[in-house]
Amino acid sequence: MSVSRMPPRGPGQGRRFHDTRMLEVRVAEAHDVTPGMRELTLTGPALAVLRSKPGAHLPLEVPDVDGVPRLRTYSVWTHDPSRASLTLRIARHRPEGPGSRWAASVATGTRTRVGAPRNRITLEPRARYHVFIGEETGAVPLLTMLAALPAGAAASGVLETTGPDGDFSAPHGPRGLPWVHRGGASAVGSRVLLEAVRRLRLPPEPGIAYVAGEATTCRAVVRHLCGERAWPRYAVKTQVHWAAGRTGIL
Repeated sequence: MSVSRMPPRGPGQGRRFHDTRMLEVRVAEAHDVTPGMRELTLTGPALAVLRSKPGAHLPLEVPDVDGVPRLRTYSVWTHDPSRASLTLRIARHRPEGPGSRWAASVATGTRTRVGAPRNRITLEPRARYHVFIGEETGAVPLLTMLAALPAGAAASGVLETTGPDGDFSAPHGPRGLPWVHRGGASAVGSRVLLEAVRRLRLPPEPGIAYVAGEATTCRAVVRHLCGERAWPRYAVKTQVHWAAGRTGIL
C-alpha cells in the first residue's frame, strides 16, 4: 500500500475529513455514462486492502485552476479488491467546480490520491422494506445499496434527473428504480421529485427510507415522510450531497 501525507492546505481549501494520510491511485479509465455523469475507474495496490460498504463515499484529491490540490467527495459505484480497482461516478451538477472540471478532462494514467471509504447512510438489514429517494447525485449510493439487498427483499423508491438520457440502473444486475424528469427546472427544492414521492404506494407500516441528494429537497422529503405519512424520524436516513451556494457539505 502506498500512503502519503497530504500537503499543507491554504485558507479556504477546507478539509472535509480529519484524515492526514491519503492513498495513491491511478486513473485507469474515464468516460461519460450519461450527459451529466462521469465515471472514473481507479487502480492501485492500496485498493486491494480497502473495504467499503454499499453507499460509501470517499475524498478525492483534485487540482484547482491554481494547481493547488483540493479535496472533493464522491460516491463509490463499484469496488473490487481482488482487482485493486474502485469506480466512482461523478455527477457534474457544478461544471465550474474543480472536481467536475478535473473529471471531465483527466487523462488515463493520471495519478491522484484518495482517502478511505466511509458511510453516512447504510442498509438496515432488519427493515420490513426499503425506499430509495434522490436525484442524480444521490442515485449513485442509493443504487449501489439497492443492488446489495438480498434477493427477495422488498424495495421501492424514485429517482430524478433532467431527462431520459440521464437514467441509469444499479450495478451488477437488472434491478433498478423508476426515474422522473424535471427538465429545465432546478434540482434545488425539487417539486417534481417531491410529487413523485407523494405518489409512491407504500405499505401502511414504516420501513426504512434512504434519502440522498440536494439539501432542500432532502428536507422536503423528510417532512413528507415524517409528517404526511407519520413515519418516525429514525426510519428516514438522509445524506446531503450539496446545497445551492455551498461546497463540500457532505
